[in-house]
Amino acid sequence: MKTLIKNTSILDMLGPKIKKGNIYIDNNKIVEVGFTKDFKAEKIIDGNNFLTMPGFINAHTHVAMSFFRNYGSDTDLMTWLNDYIFPAEDKLNEEIVYDASLLSFAEMIKSGTTCFADMYFFEESTIKALEKGKLRAQISRGLSSPDDNNYRIKENIELFNKYNSKDEKIEIAMGPHAVYTTSKSYLKEISKIARDYQIPIHIHLSETIFENEKCFERYGQTPTEVFNECGVFENRTIAAHGVHLSDSDLEILKEKNVSIIHNPSSNLKLSSGILDVKRLIDFGINVCLGTDSAASNNKQSILREIELAALLAKYHSADGLNSFDILKMATINGAKALGLDKEIGTIEVGKKADLIMIDLDNINHLPNNDPISSICYSTYEDDIKYVFVDGELVLDRRNLLHLDENQIKECAVRLSQNLLWLV
Repeated sequence: MKTLIKNTSILDMLGPKIKKGNIYIDNNKIVEVGFTKDFKAEKIIDGNNFLTMPGFINAHTHVAMSFFRNYGSDTDLMTWLNDYIFPAEDKLNEEIVYDASLLSFAEMIKSGTTCFADMYFFEESTIKALEKGKLRAQISRGLSSPDDNNYRIKENIELFNKYNSKDEKIEIAMGPHAVYTTSKSYLKEISKIARDYQIPIHIHLSETIFENEKCFERYGQTPTEVFNECGVFENRTIAAHGVHLSDSDLEILKEKNVSIIHNPSSNLKLSSGILDVKRLIDFGINVCLGTDSAASNNKQSILREIELAALLAKYHSADGLNSFDILKMATINGAKALGLDKEIGTIEVGKKADLIMIDLDNINHLPNNDPISSICYSTYEDDIKYVFVDGELVLDRRNLLHLDENQIKECAVRLSQNLLWLV
């Protein structure tokens, strides 16, 4: 299908300059940016008063945890996990994960996310839900030890063999959960398999001081040093949180080209700490954004993470990071972390049309003296009117085109009540 986004403001994320022009989409790719007369569009969207930019990339999620939203609130991370989440997760099954994934997809699309990286279990159900959700995704099976006969690892490999080449929008990764839920021998086995199969890795890293202290008591090493010794970083790796990293940790992460996913809402809600993003960026680390789960956030809106990341950066440094730097974390930096920077993350000819259109004709944007700053600090989710994934319109004037929102809501109420009643 040929689509024309006409007369729109364009933030291509190649630089902070905003241009006026047209975007021409043929099937799933951007074929022209600017103005051309020789294009017969089947669908035309008037982009006047809209800013069009690359879709947001949510680089750390647990999408099937959406049914745990507002459960176990006002606790620290380890209490939240051990007293609430782990017992509730024992009650999960394929049906619940499928429906909980759809709930997350609806929320993410309506807040401008076009691509996400997930770590959880029953991931085949999440992949099946993507047939309706239409999003781009990296999917990893959460791995922890003890793991009898490496059952979880085998399940992860089966996912890779079954789905990695089935849909170009889906990549399978391996998900060793964290240093406190895995052994060194288990991590070494995962690292070897990942190298053999060329599978990327998704981990949690130094989320809390407690995690670091317990790791040092156990191994005399930081979590980063443990993962490095076990060969995890020999694979393309994304590491969620990274709140408490030493300079020597950063040296390792830079050398191994590990990307850190900043999850400001989750870190604040679980009292995990505040990441000094500028310190990491100045060190040469690629930093992107994630929401974590709807249970620890409790929203799955990258817009909220953008604003918080911008504000918290100024807590650590008066000049902090500028608005464009923060938007890079939500777009091209996330694409780099997932190995997709040649496909998405900027608006360029030849790239996939993963795009969002933000309505600037709202009182919260006026006067619009600085549109880039306005995206970071003034935009509400409802301002996002159109979302494209792989050239396909999935949100049209705030209407989900492939998901039944009422059915999703009814299912969420019914299944979540039954789920938590069993805990």
